Amino acid sequence: EEMIHLPTKPDSNSGVLVWPMSETFTMDYKEFSAIYPNYLDSNKTVKLGRRIAVKDALPEPTIQDIHEALVSLNIRHAIQPHKGYSRDASSRWDNSGRVLVDLVGAVESGVMDMNPDGAFDLGEDIPDMDNIENYQNKENKKGGGTGKKQLLRQLAQIVRDLPSRQKRLEEKIKMLEEEKLKAAKAEKVATKTGGSSGGGGNRKKKGKKKK
Repeated sequence: EEMIHLPTKPDSNSGVLVWPMSETFTMDYKEFSAIYPNYLDSNKTVKLGRRIAVKDALPEPTIQDIHEALVSLNIRHAIQPHKGYSRDASSRWDNSGRVLVDLVGAVESGVMDMNPDGAFDLGEDIPDMDNIENYQNKENKKGGGTGKKQLLRQLAQIVRDLPSRQKRLEEKIKMLEEEKLKAAKAEKVATKTGGSSGGGGNRKKKGKKKK
């Protein structure tokens, strides 16, 4: 019998795209800082990777959104489309990818500021699970801040108004409405068919012939 051949799982380090494209063969992004869509996603908890307050975040940002926002800020970056956020298993197949960002260049160009301690990266700044509520309350009181979180807030603000994002969300809503309408029609047909198939109660039963 004919066998089904499943597609090979892509290497998480393959398919890297860099911006500006003129640096495709020269950019050294190994020391760049990672930004996952989870960092900006208002649907995610702190445990699942959200790094800014819910009020500053937005639902379902993608690496394409982040890329366009970074281009508007003229920040060098590299896209790894097959990476998933380690703390959120669903991100490995749903909304996967991450963007590696040149934070040093962002500071030098004035897009973001260093933290008071001279650093600009979040590192592994994720609270213990017992302190999530206090951490979120603290985050909600913060303003623009400095360092990488300052950049994340800027990106979220830019992404929110991207025309490409607005178009994608409109298409998604339209598709969901069409699927809902199809499901309703299918249910209606099934109900009608089920009712008509059970309407044979008035038929005369044939008796056995007498010998």
